[in-house]
Amino acid sequence: MTIETPNADIQGGNVAPPNETPSSGWWIDEGVPGVGDKPTWLGDKFKTVGDLAKSYQELEKRVGNAPEEYDFSKSRYLDADYVPFQELQDFAKTKKIPQEFMDKVIESVDKYFDEFSTDFTEEKQKFGDNANERLNVLNNWAKANLSESSFNALTTHLRTADSLKALEEIRNKMMSNNTVVPNGNDAGTSSNASLDDLQQELNNNLDKYKTDPKYRRDLQAKMEAAGKQSSFVDKNW
Repeated sequence: MTIETPNADIQGGNVAPPNETPSSGWWIDEGVPGVGDKPTWLGDKFKTVGDLAKSYQELEKRVGNAPEEYDFSKSRYLDADYVPFQELQDFAKTKKIPQEFMDKVIESVDKYFDEFSTDFTEEKQKFGDNANERLNVLNNWAKANLSESSFNALTTHLRTADSLKALEEIRNKMMSNNTVVPNGNDAGTSSNASLDDLQQELNNNLDKYKTDPKYRRDLQAKMEAAGKQSSFVDKNW
């Protein structure tokens, strides 16, 4: 009666010692010799097929699994529907990138964008005293002297106290020139001047306002038009 042992060499029918290579040249598992030629997919660094399977399982744990859809909801800036980000997600799936790794990417991108965000309360404080009044003056002046498209382009990008101070300086220098406008009005302001400018004009020409009905009507019309202008302050500030 022959007793079979788990170390039997199936090819030769002999018992293969635990520390020796079986006649087939490879092992299925510890003490279980392989049959036939060694498979090409079993590399030299793996003693048995079981070792290869364990290595694959460990690698899968380290690499992780890609989700069906990546979650971008933690980001304050990134839109998952933006085409380049969709392409990023597709590529990440092919590399089996887990959500945990994508979360770290999102966190890093948000921190980067935070460096360029604007704290409007802080910038208003930097702008200085009477910030609201000065902003309204700039608004009325820009609205009166720029086309709608130029006004929107300018006010959309006014995001710092320094940019506001620069615009204020430009306005002050233009006002100090007191140039004659193309329509021949010698009052020194355009037909769409700001309320502050018109008030200054009235103070400078009070006698004319009292004695010249036409001038008085024109100035009143300009003041009424200026009072209806919208403010860019609400856009950002």
